[in-house]
Amino acid sequence: MTLQRQRVGGTAPALAALLLAGSARHRPPASPPPELASGPALHLGPERTAISYDEPQAADKRALLERINRDRAAAGAAPVRYEPRAALAGDRFCVDAALAGSWGHWDTQGRPPYLRWGLAGGMDFESENVAAYSVSSGRLDRPLRDLMMEAHETMMAERPPLDGHRRTILDPMFTHVGIGVAAAAGEFRMTEEFTRVVFDWMEVPAGPVPAGQWARFRGETLPEWEVGEVEIRFEPPPRRMSLAELRKAGSYRMPPVVRTLHPREESGLFKPKGSAEFEAKGRRVSLAFPVERRGHYYVVCYVRRRGGGSGPMGPGTAALVTCSGAP
Repeated sequence: MTLQRQRVGGTAPALAALLLAGSARHRPPASPPPELASGPALHLGPERTAISYDEPQAADKRALLERINRDRAAAGAAPVRYEPRAALAGDRFCVDAALAGSWGHWDTQGRPPYLRWGLAGGMDFESENVAAYSVSSGRLDRPLRDLMMEAHETMMAERPPLDGHRRTILDPMFTHVGIGVAAAAGEFRMTEEFTRVVFDWMEVPAGPVPAGQWARFRGETLPEWEVGEVEIRFEPPPRRMSLAELRKAGSYRMPPVVRTLHPREESGLFKPKGSAEFEAKGRRVSLAFPVERRGHYYVVCYVRRRGGGSGPMGPGTAALVTCSGAP
């Protein structure tokens, strides 16, 4: 999975206008109401990467984690830590895919990886590798660890330009990984769920937000990072997918940008039409955005090394905010 930054200036403004036109009766007020500051919020701090999960195949997953970090070391990338929340999301998906006999990144309910991650409570940026192996006899003839290692080796053997799995494994941006695995009726499924932890804590609304209201995101980066830009991305609710659709689906990317936000201290500079501002005080970030139609919004904060000025930025969050539709 790849995420390319989209600045409001191409197709995004047209999309934003279409979304607004289709939901005019739920248009929020021009600015967020002050009561947002005290609204219920889900707060996740450093403990979010250490949830208690008595996961299956733990020894096999540890062996694969060691292999991933050897490959990263050979490429000059720092090791990744294990992320049990990501492993839980991966295991759930792998069970669904193995029982259905599907493959690819979507589950039978039509949910892509970033939505499943958000529904599992994940707020950090995430990217998924997936592998599938089927046996017509209905019984796997090899140990799971062997299949897991072979799947990973196949990804590592990719060559440009068709080497997306390999690039994800070796990407120095990622700091954590969770491994999902399942086997049923001769179907083997495995995922590598890479995440990037650059925030100390984050807050989003604790539940769905009715259309026509505002949602708030707050967070504080780790000391070495700062937020340079924020994108709000949106997609409508997923729909169930047939087995044929699941097997045809290919790679994925996050949904389109509907709003771009810049630091408030840059408010005197020219910004593209449709952009807005967020507040940045030291390491803390606070922003609010309108939710205008039923579906899922994602807060994608782009971060760079503190003091890096105009240095390169990369995604650090994919925080989910759900809009429940009409109030």
